[in-house]
Amino acid sequence: MSISLDNYKNYFFLGIGGISMSALALIMHRRGYGVSGYDRRCTEATKKLEGEGICVYYTHDASHCRKSDICVFSAAFHEDNEEMKAVRDAGIPMISRAELLGSIAGDYPNSIAVAGTHGKSTTSGMLSQIFLSSRSSDPTILVGAELPAISSTFRTGKDGNFIFEACEYMDSFLQFYPTVCVVLNVEYDHTDYFHSIEQMTASFTRFLKNSKSKTAIVNADSPHALEAARNSGCMIHTYALNDTSAEFTAASITFNEGHASFDVERNGQFLLHADLSVPGTHNISNALAAVAAAVISDVSTDAIREGLHAFCGVCRRFEYKGKCGGANVYDDYAHHPQEIAATLEAARRICTGRIIAVFEPHTYTRLHDFLPEFAKALSAADVVFIAPIYAAREENIYNYTSRTLSSLIPGAQGFDTFEQTQSAVCTVAKKGDLILTMGAGDINRFAAKLVEAPSSVGKTKG
Repeated sequence: MSISLDNYKNYFFLGIGGISMSALALIMHRRGYGVSGYDRRCTEATKKLEGEGICVYYTHDASHCRKSDICVFSAAFHEDNEEMKAVRDAGIPMISRAELLGSIAGDYPNSIAVAGTHGKSTTSGMLSQIFLSSRSSDPTILVGAELPAISSTFRTGKDGNFIFEACEYMDSFLQFYPTVCVVLNVEYDHTDYFHSIEQMTASFTRFLKNSKSKTAIVNADSPHALEAARNSGCMIHTYALNDTSAEFTAASITFNEGHASFDVERNGQFLLHADLSVPGTHNISNALAAVAAAVISDVSTDAIREGLHAFCGVCRRFEYKGKCGGANVYDDYAHHPQEIAATLEAARRICTGRIIAVFEPHTYTRLHDFLPEFAKALSAADVVFIAPIYAAREENIYNYTSRTLSSLIPGAQGFDTFEQTQSAVCTVAKKGDLILTMGAGDINRFAAKLVEAPSSVGKTKG
């Protein structure tokens, strides 16, 4: 459902502390709308909102929403939530986070939605950096992780360009009607909602059909992405790392300390030379997607080249955190087997010692449905520790523990608490090692604790 934003003056956000929700709340606040909201706990995000004059409630009271004209809710809120009931009882209209984002995006003549099972934040960050490097553009940006260039997850610009992520979970991206749709890959995930890869592929087809200009940028190395595009009725621009018949490809690839340099070709003809400042082969593919979107948007090759080199990553995407026992600590959002494999490949390119992987499984359903795949991907590390499972919205109907996964990986250990996990990591870490924490739950806070650990740890023999 798309709404006319000006029909409502006061917006109430349920789950206002979420990454995307807090960004949307600030966008609406800075546009001059009245904004307030509820979240179950005080966080850095909610403190930032309060610092800008937005009222945030942390306890339930039916009166919170009464002065609002419309309520925006996140996917974390369900029908039985007390605040949700209060909004409904007050007769206040309700829209989802995705519906609000779709309405905001509809204001822009060139809106680029970056979708895909993996790589959305990195690629939308790359594309944003490219637009920021263009002297003739002043883009609006909304990404799923903090972009260092703007010190935020969002930026409000003054031209007609809007770059944002389009998440497939719960089919939320079907609320968007962008000018250009980008599909990085289609792999089976979110198994608590999607029951098959066929269902996911059909959803991506519907997403592509929503393109206002019928323009799609699709990864030719992803068979299901291509299948989704074939039935979309869009003009398809392809890119690929492996398929040389794609429109945008990479040639003459070299690596320097894990960072790729390569020539970008369009239909076999040289377009520009790229030097990336983020490691890993998978980031060449992400860069090609960003290049394709920028070229179609008439961004200069100079700005594209400058933006790709200036992009140093987004938060929680192979983010360097510091040292533990002489080992370098990196944190990553990887929570799907293919993401883990790509992240470990990037780590191997820059690591001179052992890779110590610390993985926090995200949801029991995902762990159950990809258990062998997780074990295979994590086996690429030299030392593997499995932290407690992050339940998110689920009950443990499978009776799984961290040891359910660790038992399938030779030499791996599973732990019941983060304290036990930290002790094990600090005991084995030594100079030259690379500690890689991975997951979509609380593992980022664990990475920070590793760096803060006493310097006396890590003194193991050998």
